[in-house]
Formats: sequence, structure tokens, C-alpha cells
Amino acid sequence: MSALEVQGVTVGFGGLLALDGVDLDVPRGTVTGLIGPNGAGKTTLFNVICGLQSTRAGRVRIDGRDVSKLAPHRRARRGLARTFQRLETFGSLSVHDNVMVAWELAQDPLRIRGPRGKQRTVHEVLERVGIAHIAGEYVDALPTGLARLVELARALATSPTVLLLDEPSSGLDRPETEVMGDLLVELADEGLGVLLVEHDVALVMRTCVRIHVLEFGRIIAVGAPDEIKNDATVRVAYLGNERV
Repeated sequence: MSALEVQGVTVGFGGLLALDGVDLDVPRGTVTGLIGPNGAGKTTLFNVICGLQSTRAGRVRIDGRDVSKLAPHRRARRGLARTFQRLETFGSLSVHDNVMVAWELAQDPLRIRGPRGKQRTVHEVLERVGIAHIAGEYVDALPTGLARLVELARALATSPTVLLLDEPSSGLDRPETEVMGDLLVELADEGLGVLLVEHDVALVMRTCVRIHVLEFGRIIAVGAPDEIKNDATVRVAYLGNERV
């Protein structure tokens, strides 16, 4: 069973279709990529999955259960977590307290339980993401790259089964991006279903088992990284002559 399934999702703004019959699935234990040019509808699709955007048609399922009519906070309780393209952190709180907010909202108020039942404390989540050494610093004083790691840690503190990441490498340098990629693969290996929107094509190709390509609100290709790299339609629409 897939951790996340999107079926026939259509979103319209006036006479414009932002998403047109989109199908997508995220298997457990894998990183799945969603790529495409700016304006393709990637963030709109994330908003649909999270319940922030209404649809004209389509269904969203988490672990096989239809959540299409559930409010965002109820989808979160079903195991959905997300980071944002534009950072959404509590700047006036410390790194530790940003994660603590999510930790306290988790089902178990004392411990964090991971996808396979592993319990984690807030400190363990910070350690896992590599930011325990800055736990006492205020987030609004951090560079963008570290703030994105705070947002990732906060998402993990909700003990999700599905994790949506919207351009998580933005603001990271190349070594930091490599570490991020390794972490995503490790999280998937623990049973998490990860959906990655990312313009760093090298990161997508290295971490993802399967990639969906979105253009003008439609999925134009689905396949393994090598298949996507060599797909003529994808190269014209998005990759161009970029070496990946």
C-alpha cells in the first residue's frame, strides 16, 4: 500500500486549470520526486494534499484512507507533515522550542514515535537532523540553510508517515545538500514516504527512486531517474541540456 495516493486532482482558478487530472503516489520507504518548471503546479499540488487548497475533482489518500474532506490539522494527525518553499518557522523561538511545539502536539505527549515505532525525544530529532548544537539559538538569527533544517526537524517531530518537502535544499551549500540527501534516504529506509519538490536536479536524481514530472498542471512523465533523464519530452519541458 502506498503511503500517499493522489487520484484525478483538478484545480481551477477562474478559467485556468492549475492542475488537470493529476495522479501521483508515494510508496512507503522511498523518496519520490516531483519536478517541473516554475508555475507547473507543484506547490498547488502540495496545498491540495495538505488540505489548504480546494479541488474541482480528485481524491487524496493517506495509508489507503480517503482524507479528501478532512481539514489540514486532521490530515496531520493521519501522519502527514510538510515543509514550505517559503520558510514557516517561529523566528522568536529557539531551535529547540520550534521543534517542541510540534513534539507537544504529537499523539503521545511524552515521546516521539517514528514510522516503525521507534521513540524519539526532541533532542534525538535535533540530533538526527544535525542541529542539536544550535538548540538554544533563536531561529530568526540563523542563516536560511539552518532554518530549513529546523523546519525539517519540526516536521519529523510530528512522527509522520508521509513527509512533503518543498525545495528543502534552498539556501544550502553543496556539502550541506549532500548531507540532506543522505538524511532523506535514511528516513525513507526507516519506512517514511517522502515526496520531494526540488530544483536541484542532481539531488533529485541521487535520492529518488521514482520521479513525476509536472508541466502546466499535467503529469507528463513518470519513471526512474535514468528514464527521466533520457526522456525527450522531459528534456524539452524542463531539463534542457543540463548534465545530471
